[in-house]
Amino acid sequence: MPHFYVNPKDIKDKAFIIEDEQFHYLSNVRRFSVGDEINIFDGMGNSYKARIDNIDKKSMKGTIISSKTLMLPDKKISLYTAIPKGERFDWLIEKASEIGVSKIVPIIYLRSVVKDLSENKIERYKKISISASSQSWRADIMPIDKPVKFNAAAEKVSTEKDILNVLPWESEEDKNILSLLNENKDVKNINIFIGPEGGFDKTEIDVALKNGFKTVTLGKNILRVETAAIVAASILTSIYNL
Repeated sequence: MPHFYVNPKDIKDKAFIIEDEQFHYLSNVRRFSVGDEINIFDGMGNSYKARIDNIDKKSMKGTIISSKTLMLPDKKISLYTAIPKGERFDWLIEKASEIGVSKIVPIIYLRSVVKDLSENKIERYKKISISASSQSWRADIMPIDKPVKFNAAAEKVSTEKDILNVLPWESEEDKNILSLLNENKDVKNINIFIGPEGGFDKTEIDVALKNGFKTVTLGKNILRVETAAIVAASILTSIYNL
């Protein structure tokens, strides 16, 4: 059974309350009833076994039976990715959360097709991330940041310590992710920059190299944005055993 997200502020003194959309889902879709036991988590590494004691028209209340701490990974893999069109970004977010990506930062490139996200879309993407955490028993919630332009993001991450900035690029033929990690064994945190459908502009490659980015190949085939993102992230999460 999945564990279901409950806001930390709604878990207090051995009791919990679930309201709004999550209440509707548990009550009307999953059909939980008074007396049922469920697993809940707070997105901060804490998981709880709980019992439902009361259900009314707007909320579900209950008692915490037991709790345990789920380990958060000590290595962080972040995706700085172009925004694919339509439901392809939904899929990317879901799978990235399931495999353990720490966060997603939507990037606006010169050749990006999608160059902005509404607040409503960002909120919907956050809900997809929460759902994926529930399904996969992830201990936390993968955040979705607001979109940022590539140059600004590149300059910002270049100042961070203990970070390896990786850029899969179709013109890179020799270096792959594994060989790069073998040369940087002490690095724990990795940022992966995934380009847009039309590829990187030359000026963006220049900016990346100027800021110390490492280019890698993901193979001979040209991959879609969401495919490249999940392939690169999966390689890293597998190596790091996240």
